Amino acid sequence: MEHAHKLLKNIWGFPSFRLSQAQVIERLIVDNQNALVLYPTGGGKSLTYQVPALCLPGLTLVISPLIALMKDQVDALVDRGVKAANLDSTLDAERSAWVKEEVVSGRLKLLYVAPERLNNEGFIAMMSHVKISLLAIDESHCISQWGASFRPEYLKVARFAEEMNVERVLCLTATATPSVAEDICKSFFIDSNKGVFRTPVYRPNLALQVRVAHTLDQKLDTLIPFLKSRTGPAIIYVTLQKHAEEVANHLRPHGLGPMVYHAGLGNEERARVQQQFMESEKGIVCATIAFGMGIDKANIRQVVHLFMPKTLENFSQEVGRAGRDGLPSTCLMFLSAPDIPILEGFCRGDTCNKRSIHLWLQEVALKTPDKDGTLSFNHYQQSREYDIRANVLGLCYAQLELDYNYIRAVTPLYSQYDISSRTVDGWRNVLGDNSEIAKTVKMYWSPRGSAYQIDVVNAAQRSGRDRVDLARKISDWELSGWVNTKASQVRAVRCITPRPSHLPTKRLLQRYKIVNTLPKEQEEIKNIAELMYKRMLEREEEGIVKLRRVIDFATDDECLAQGLASYFGDDMAIPNGLCGSCSFCQTGESISFESEAVVRLDPMKIKAILQACPERDDPHLLARMAFGITSPRLTAGKWSTSHPLFGSMVSVDFHALVAVFDKECARAGYAKADIPLSTLASKKHPLSQSNSYRESYNRGGSSRGRGSTSKRARGY
Repeated sequence: MEHAHKLLKNIWGFPSFRLSQAQVIERLIVDNQNALVLYPTGGGKSLTYQVPALCLPGLTLVISPLIALMKDQVDALVDRGVKAANLDSTLDAERSAWVKEEVVSGRLKLLYVAPERLNNEGFIAMMSHVKISLLAIDESHCISQWGASFRPEYLKVARFAEEMNVERVLCLTATATPSVAEDICKSFFIDSNKGVFRTPVYRPNLALQVRVAHTLDQKLDTLIPFLKSRTGPAIIYVTLQKHAEEVANHLRPHGLGPMVYHAGLGNEERARVQQQFMESEKGIVCATIAFGMGIDKANIRQVVHLFMPKTLENFSQEVGRAGRDGLPSTCLMFLSAPDIPILEGFCRGDTCNKRSIHLWLQEVALKTPDKDGTLSFNHYQQSREYDIRANVLGLCYAQLELDYNYIRAVTPLYSQYDISSRTVDGWRNVLGDNSEIAKTVKMYWSPRGSAYQIDVVNAAQRSGRDRVDLARKISDWELSGWVNTKASQVRAVRCITPRPSHLPTKRLLQRYKIVNTLPKEQEEIKNIAELMYKRMLEREEEGIVKLRRVIDFATDDECLAQGLASYFGDDMAIPNGLCGSCSFCQTGESISFESEAVVRLDPMKIKAILQACPERDDPHLLARMAFGITSPRLTAGKWSTSHPLFGSMVSVDFHALVAVFDKECARAGYAKADIPLSTLASKKHPLSQSNSYRESYNRGGSSRGRGSTSKRARGY
C-alpha cells in the first residue's frame, strides 16, 4: 500500500485517499480479491482502479459504455504520464494497430473498451495472450436485469472474465439498489459483506424540493424566479429533445441565456456547449439526460427536473451533479399529470407484438448457416421487418446466447474494409498470398491514399465468392500482423437477401456461432417465443413500477432525503430521518398529487387510426401509433411523428388500445396490407385533419388528455 500512496501523491497530486478508496485498493492489490464500489457520481471511483493498475504487473482492462468518457479518461491519464489507451470504432487503422501492439508488448497499463468489443474474435484472440491483472467494470449496474439501465452486452463480461482467467475484478457504479448490488456480487463472486464498499447516499448540502404544476406555464412561473436567484450554474433536465429547445426559448426573453444540449445536436455543438458550461460561473443548460455523463463541475448550484425522471436511479445520478464542492445546492422536481404518459411511453415502447417474436425466432432457428458454420443476420432489417426496436432485438439475441445457450456472438461482418501495410515483410506476404480468396480480394480492392479499400459485399456479388470468405481472409492477414484494417458499414444500399422494397438496409451483419442445435419444431419455437415475450412483459411492468415509485417518493409522508436513501438500502443515513431542508421537512406536509382519470376510448379516433394505417397483422403497431410511441415499422411507413394521428390517444390506457386493435386485427385475419407505402403516404384521410387529432402539449394545456402529434417525437 505504500507504493499506492506514493503514486497517488506523485501522479495525481493528492495527499491522501478519501472515502474508502484505500480499503478498496488494499482489497485488490494486497488481498487479491474482487470488489464492488458504490460511490456517488464524482466520488472518486476511477482512482480505485487507476492506482492499482500502476501497482499490478499486467494490464488493467476497463469496460466502459461511453466512448466520450473513455477518451476523456485516457487523455487525462496520458497527460499525467500514464500509459493508457482506448480501443474503439472511431480509431483509424494506424492508431488501432498501435494500440494493439502496445497491449501485446505489455507496455500499456490501462486499456479502455466498450462491452461490445468482447464479441470481437480478434480482440478475444489478442487478450488470450495478455495477462489481465485487473478487470474494472464501470457502470456495472448495467449487468443486472433488475437495474433500470440493463444492457445485455454487460451480461457477457462475467463469462469473459472467467475465460480469460482475469486475476481480479472491480465493479463500479453510482446507482445500485440492494437487489442490483446482489446481482453484481453473484455475477463476479464478490463477498457481499467484505467486498462491497459504499458511501452514504445522503448528501446534507442538497435540498430536495418537489412542486406540482399542471401546465408548462405553471412550471415556468416557478422556474424563472428560481433561476434568477441562482448563485452558480444550473442544469434543467427535460424528457424529449424538443422540450430542451422549447424551454430554452421561453427562458431567453427573461435574460437567462440558457444553452441547449441533446443527442440530436452535432458532435461539435455538443462539445461547444459542454465546454462553455464547464467554464461558466452561472451558466444554464436545458438538456436531456444525454448531458451530464463525465461532467465533473464542483459548483453546480441547481438541478431541475422540469419533467419527472423515469426512475429514482436516474434522479439520484442527476441530482448528484449538484454541490460537489459541499456547498448548499437545490434540486427541484416538478410533478405534472400530463407528463406521465410520455414516461409511460418509454416503458411501453420496448414491448413488441408476441407474433413478431415468434416470426423472428423462426427465422433465426431455421436459418441455413454460412460456409463457416456461423449464422449471420442484418439486425437493421430485422428490426424493421418485425417492428422490434434495436435494443430489444439485441436483448432477444442475448437471451438465446446466455439463457438458452444456442448461439454465441462473434465478430460482425462489415461491408467495407480499409487495408494498409503494417510492416514491409507483412505486406510482401499479402502480395504473395496466391490463394483464390486472396486473389479475389486484391482484384476488387482499390487504392485510397497509402491504403486500399474494398467493399466485400460488392466483391462477393461480382466474383461469386462468399462474403464470409473474403472478410475472413482480411481478418487472417490482420491477425498475422501483416496489415492494419479498419472496418465500417454502408447504409441504405440494396440488400442481398430479398426483403420488402420499403425497408432500407445497413450491410453490417451480426454473426453467431452455433453452440447447441437450435429448435426446429414449430411447437418448440413457439414455446420459447412465449417465454421470451413473457419476460418482455415483465420488464415493461418493472419500468412502470419504477416510474410509479418516483411519484410515491415525491408524495410520501416522509423526508425526501430519507426516502431516497432508503430506496438504495441506506435506512440509517439521516439522523432522526429528517434532513431539515427538503420540501417535506420545511412544510411538515407531503405533496398532494393525483393523476387525472384515464380518458375512455373514442370510437371515432379508433376508426381514424384504422383508416390511416391499413396494417392488420400487429395490434401493437396500431396502438403505438394511437398512443404516440415510435417504432421501426411506424417510421418506415410514415405513420410516426410526422403523421397527424400519431399520439392522438395519448391519455388512453395503452393495454386498452392493444385490446381494441387486436379485435380489429383478428377480424382481418392478422393480415399485412398489400398497398405500396408511397400510396399510403400520399393518401388523405379526412378524419386526420380534425383539430381534435392535432392536440398539443403547450403552455396553456392542462389536461392529461391533451396529447400531441409530436409529444413523444424525437425523444425515442
